[in-house]
Amino acid sequence: MGIDLAAYERRPSGICIIEEKLASTTRLYRDEEIVEFAIRRKPSIIAIDAPLTSQPKLRKCDLDLIKLGFRVFPPNFSHMRMLSLRAFSLKKKLHNFEVIETFPTAIYRIMGIKRPRRKREMPEAVKALEVVTGISFRKIPESIDEIDSFVCAVVAMRKKEGRAVSYGNSSGVIYLPISE
Repeated sequence: MGIDLAAYERRPSGICIIEEKLASTTRLYRDEEIVEFAIRRKPSIIAIDAPLTSQPKLRKCDLDLIKLGFRVFPPNFSHMRMLSLRAFSLKKKLHNFEVIETFPTAIYRIMGIKRPRRKREMPEAVKALEVVTGISFRKIPESIDEIDSFVCAVVAMRKKEGRAVSYGNSSGVIYLPISE
């Protein structure tokens, strides 16, 4: 399962579940909705695009990604601070699941796919993701958040298969797919 988490519950979070080679996406708002969704779908791993830390500050995993050439917003950056706190709280609510942190911006680059920034760029990104991953969408995603949640779910799937690498230490760990 993948989650492109919004900083605030009033904004939609993209959610994706991959079963076999089919992906289903949706948008949910409240943490309780996300937890209920996870309980119903029983994913083996949940990958979230948000810093999973209670102390929003620059961590080793962030520095590792910066050294690799990825632009990372520090968790103490204003918007990221709220996102970090929500993500950490959500992770505690998902205590029955393995929850990992990931970073879709880096994943798109690793996969050689242009990350969509506008709605009109979404169809091209969806096609490219389906080709690269071998996973099809049940229905066309309605938002970029949903596409990003798919990318997160791919990392969760790859981690389960032993095809993801971790960056960081006890201050935080970010998982990215192994480039193939």
